[in-house]
Amino acid sequence: MKELLLTASAGELQALLRSGDLTSVQLVKACLGQIAQYGQSGPNLRAIVSTPPEKDVLSIAERLDKERAAGKVRGPFHGIPIIVKDSINTDPSLGMPTTLGSYAFEKSRPKSNSAVVQILLDKGLIILGKASLTAPGGSSSGSAVGVSAGYSPVSIRTEAHDSLCTPASRAALYGMKPTVGSTPMDGIFVISTTFDTVGAMAKSVDDLATLIGYVQQKGPGDDSPIPNYSDVFQKDWSGLRLGFVDPDKWWLPPVQKASYEVTMKKIQSSGGEVIYPVELVHPKQNGIGAAMDTIFDYGPRGVVAKYLETRDDSSMKTLEDIAKFNIDHADLELPEDYPNQNAILDALNHKFTRADYEAAKATLQREALENGVQRLMKENRLDAIIGPTDGPLASISAAIGGPIATMPLGLLNLHGRPFGLSVITLPNRDGVLFKVLSAWEATFPKRALPPLLLK
Repeated sequence: MKELLLTASAGELQALLRSGDLTSVQLVKACLGQIAQYGQSGPNLRAIVSTPPEKDVLSIAERLDKERAAGKVRGPFHGIPIIVKDSINTDPSLGMPTTLGSYAFEKSRPKSNSAVVQILLDKGLIILGKASLTAPGGSSSGSAVGVSAGYSPVSIRTEAHDSLCTPASRAALYGMKPTVGSTPMDGIFVISTTFDTVGAMAKSVDDLATLIGYVQQKGPGDDSPIPNYSDVFQKDWSGLRLGFVDPDKWWLPPVQKASYEVTMKKIQSSGGEVIYPVELVHPKQNGIGAAMDTIFDYGPRGVVAKYLETRDDSSMKTLEDIAKFNIDHADLELPEDYPNQNAILDALNHKFTRADYEAAKATLQREALENGVQRLMKENRLDAIIGPTDGPLASISAAIGGPIATMPLGLLNLHGRPFGLSVITLPNRDGVLFKVLSAWEATFPKRALPPLLLK
């Protein structure tokens, strides 16, 4: 079962559930065992903040097994466990707090499920754990580690810029942040409505497509058609014209350059067109980075206050309340290895006006989108742009509000850490990325398991 949990996609697990070779009760028990083995002993991955009481979650699994036996299957993820980032509200009845990774919210409770969590529950998924916000490669690291370690085959989380794709890449997963504004965000802690959206990670492109389609519903009970991204899947690179950025300008480590060159050649040999190098506008150019900093400083106060209204907590109503708690409990909130809360203080003490904020958004529209990505893609007739995940590509994607996805490529020889490449395109062209992802999965080797998990 251990190897199955490490390698199987949700689709493959669903096939076992459908055939009767596996039940959701058995699957949940195995996943909880995996969390105990890797999270509480052994490598002590610390990817999960909380899990539901075992009795309660097994009761949910049993109910879904009975629905299946009665001929009611809610969808392709019926009875499948999922990990949810701990910044996404789950109702207290599910048996897990939503702490945002902070002691300030240890005893606070959300008033209800977030819209995306309710959608997942309605589709028959089982919320098996809340993932940590530890950020060695981004605040979605817990979600990525959990999927890679076999805690669940899929997970959802948020990204403003880079907090989803980098952890997914370093866990040898497929990950995607869809177009900003395409997912419901109520009941989710974010810092910017300009950049943040809900995304997903998975071991297969098909799983990722299903999950992104789910989170792009408007809310529970939404009867509009779910995006069926599998309709655009392809088995090779034919019809795709892709720009590759200069690796030296976009922070590709020297040890990965050979893989980068091989990737371009392989795409060309499988029917794709490659334009290399393309001169993509960089976040350090044309005031883009400064505009993003302005938005990150100006936005959080109002956005956070609105989120705090979704919680039953009289002590935490504003960003100022959070900052004060951190100072009053510095031994818990400001540890030696991260002894400041500068991001919060910047949001509280900035001197930007609403006019500055709107001007910053206009700069991104003009310099990042219209004169940047949009112009480059039009002039070169590109479908998408590919570059290193361990670089600022995610910042440009965030600046234009467009989708970004990551694809597993290999392992570093030094210590076996996975790495991958990311792909971006224009806003509301999410389906193009699934063309790229499906072609990648069909023509490149299967994702490699991180060596630590095989010991």
